[in-house]
Amino acid sequence: MMLWLYLYFPALFLNTLERDNDNQSPLIVLSRATGNVCQANQQAQEHGIRLGNDLGTASALCHALNVVDYDEEKEAERVQQLASLIYQVNADIIVHAPDGLMMKVSPMLALYGSLEAYWDALRPVLVEQQVQFHFAFSPYPEAAKQLAISGADRAFLTEENTRTALALLSVRQLGFSTAHITQLERMGIRQAPQLLDLPLASLGQRFGKPLTAQIRRLTDTQLAHAATFTPPAYFRQSLELLHDIENSQTLCFPLQRMLREMEAFLQVREAVVPSITLHFSQRDHDEKSLTITAAAPESATSRWMTLLQLYLEKLKLDAPVMHIRLDADTLLPKQSPTQDLFAGKRGQLTPAELVSLMQAKAGEHNVYGVSLKNDHRPEHAFHRQAPLMKSEQQLPEHLPARPSLLHMTPRPLMSRPAILAGPERISGGWWDRMPVQRDYFVARNPRGQLCWVFRNAMGEWFEHGLFC
Repeated sequence: MMLWLYLYFPALFLNTLERDNDNQSPLIVLSRATGNVCQANQQAQEHGIRLGNDLGTASALCHALNVVDYDEEKEAERVQQLASLIYQVNADIIVHAPDGLMMKVSPMLALYGSLEAYWDALRPVLVEQQVQFHFAFSPYPEAAKQLAISGADRAFLTEENTRTALALLSVRQLGFSTAHITQLERMGIRQAPQLLDLPLASLGQRFGKPLTAQIRRLTDTQLAHAATFTPPAYFRQSLELLHDIENSQTLCFPLQRMLREMEAFLQVREAVVPSITLHFSQRDHDEKSLTITAAAPESATSRWMTLLQLYLEKLKLDAPVMHIRLDADTLLPKQSPTQDLFAGKRGQLTPAELVSLMQAKAGEHNVYGVSLKNDHRPEHAFHRQAPLMKSEQQLPEHLPARPSLLHMTPRPLMSRPAILAGPERISGGWWDRMPVQRDYFVARNPRGQLCWVFRNAMGEWFEHGLFC
């Protein structure tokens, strides 16, 4: 016999706000449709606030009250994240957005050995996510759903136990529409046994097929047209702030938690990401985006935080931040680094990590490699390329002396320097209309530095580089 599990999250949006903001103060969520309290945390309930209270009543009961409007889209996004985490324990998941998950348990019992072992593997995942939940196991998936929503928190392993549990519910707890509930209560039918004992044919004639179809689903062992959950091929997470953040450095605290979530997401998939994009929603201003690219794909929170802190030092906010979103759209397979057993002790950073830090500090376009070009003019004899990119050029066996440091532009000299070697004539540039004719020498300047100087066709002297 098939066994199903339904998880119901009665305050998922509120739980997410509390976790993301490390909130310990009274907090309520207002329904957009009615304006009444639809979710309230423990601190708010201790002040006497109950579900269904209007905002005026709630404010009178608690003056220091945080109030947030319910956002179904964000709650549905959160239940998808929970499904992605639970996927590590249970493969067959059906998402009932915005606040429920249906799972086919029977195939997993062969892996875990028993229902107790399965629950011992699943429950810590939910506890770690700091979400309030109710559950029910049953051979009937729809019955498991309604029993979980009613707060059963039990396993009903047989059909008889499930039917007994359903008989204890009211008609409001059986998943009917509001219109059908109103009709049934007007006829005096308020408890499940009163309804379930009536002939389905008569109920269909009186109330229509939708009501009888729901009654049949309560005792059906299969789900019709149920699309199973597929883990996303990207990481995307949003964070709603209870209080605006005005200082870019203060953003490090919520962002660190988001990066930890991303690291856990990537570890399960044995993946890394080459870049992340942060979107900051600013009050009364346009959204500000920040893309951070690592020299090598990475997953570790510590590495991304090091880069992030450097970027945030240069980030200027136009207005307080109300909402943050982190996107990592490109997942790459993780490659295990090969290490030489006899390489000895090395530095803590790999070349790619060092390049990432330098780019974060100096700017992505200010860190680069160089390769040679076929041009005799020193300032045109090389071009920039991506850091750590290998050059395929073959260098000549015999090269004339060249300085390690070349000035961006030659520096004029007031007098002839102390010549040590030379001359070497360089002439060319007619092909791009930037001709030069110079005689280069190795010389020593008044500071005692070994330098590379030249004299142009007009007899003027310039310093073009330094030997190190």
